[in-house]
Amino acid sequence: MASYYYLVATLPTLRLDGPLMFSTKSFLSLCKEQVSEKHYQLLCKALSGEQASHPFLKSYQHFETMVNKELVEQRSRKLSLSDPVYKNDADKEGRISDTVRQALAQENVLEAELLLLALLWKFLDELATLHTFDIEALISFALKLKLLERKSLFTREEGNAEFKRLFSNIQTEIENN
Repeated sequence: MASYYYLVATLPTLRLDGPLMFSTKSFLSLCKEQVSEKHYQLLCKALSGEQASHPFLKSYQHFETMVNKELVEQRSRKLSLSDPVYKNDADKEGRISDTVRQALAQENVLEAELLLLALLWKFLDELATLHTFDIEALISFALKLKLLERKSLFTREEGNAEFKRLFSNIQTEIENN
């Protein structure tokens, strides 16, 4: 089992409520020089969302899938869609159902998204508890960095710009019809 003492020790501490220290692209370029090719490919799979057989990454991907399936089921129920394709027949966890229910009850979409990100972050914390200087620690860091990148996209300026763009498109469609 490879240990990456120096690499992990040089990485900043990530916090969900903290800033994005650097991009996943920068992280991968840093890792390219310091991890084995096999581990580098595993980190690339983690960040791309490609299915992997590594137990740590497989556990996270399974959890993320459970969250997404629960979201689909609860959203469809909220919209009164009864098609069986929306039914979550997969594994279920109470904390996932509860968090999704809380997220969907939010009036503020950003708050809902932050609840879901926090759920994934907490799961990564639990999964990486006994991993400090190994590939699992690096996978956890990479996935947390990916979550922070997603969160960094939620800026007021970009949100307002997108809203204005969509509103303008709707106005144009209305005027043309």
